[in-house]
Amino acid sequence: MDRSEEIKVGLLVVGAVVLLVLALAFVGGMNVLQQPRDFYTLRTQFAGGVEAGSPVRYAGIKVGRVEGTTLDPKDPGRVVITISVDPQTPVRTDSKAEVSSLGMLGENYIEIHPGSPQADRLPPGSEIPVQEAVRWGELVNRFGGATEEAKALLADARPRVNAALDNIKELTDEENRRRVRSVLARMDQILTDAQPRVKTVLANFESSSGKIDKFMDEIKVTRANLDKLLENWSRLADGDQAEVQLTLQKLRDTLAHAEQAMDEVQRLLIANREHLDVTLENIRVASEDVREISDTVKQRPSSLVWSKSPADRRPGEPAKK
Repeated sequence: MDRSEEIKVGLLVVGAVVLLVLALAFVGGMNVLQQPRDFYTLRTQFAGGVEAGSPVRYAGIKVGRVEGTTLDPKDPGRVVITISVDPQTPVRTDSKAEVSSLGMLGENYIEIHPGSPQADRLPPGSEIPVQEAVRWGELVNRFGGATEEAKALLADARPRVNAALDNIKELTDEENRRRVRSVLARMDQILTDAQPRVKTVLANFESSSGKIDKFMDEIKVTRANLDKLLENWSRLADGDQAEVQLTLQKLRDTLAHAEQAMDEVQRLLIANREHLDVTLENIRVASEDVREISDTVKQRPSSLVWSKSPADRRPGEPAKK
């Protein structure tokens, strides 16, 4: 082999070695140019398959990678994940990190959720708080437990559901449907027959209500007249003051009883509508009695003082004092 061929073979071997090194660096995630990076740490209870070389995304955009994972020496139940991101990545003090995946069968990665624009930048070397994600295994276990509970509930409720269905079937058979139709027809007939009576009762009630209102107005007028008479009698009475006061008290009691009668009329109107005519008649008689007493007092005011009218004075006899 001459010298030129040896040089060509040597160059070919060197080129192959260089390509192999570059390929290994690319597969291993090594950055030959060694651009500046910002490093952060995460502490989580479950790494979820994230390992060195796994991508780091910020709001869904790839901004770095996972540098390594290790167990926390202070708490073996937690995993420490070291990540590196582009220095231009705006990691805030209120940003959150999460172990996520691209779909059910996609790769696992670290997702950094942006914080608020008002928050300060998180210095490199700091720890980013982790938002623990729900694991697929936990979801499957919860779903399996819920399925078992649902099966138990269905098994427990099946007898009651069957009994309810049997009752519904029994209630909706032809015989019961026929009875329901018959009852509905009777109710419709009863309502049709009772409609004229209901209208008559309502008309009578409205008429009776008008009479009651008129009677109450008359009672108020009578009371006003009696109050006026009481004032006149008080001025006229200069003799038997005790007897006059007693008579006045009786009149006041009569007025109080009249007011109670008014209240009783209202209660009776509501509670005993069917006996309204009889009640009105009794009230009318009472009203006539009160009116008769009022007329008697107007004609003979002296009856308040003397139980009997004074005897007529004979001619020539001196007047009695």
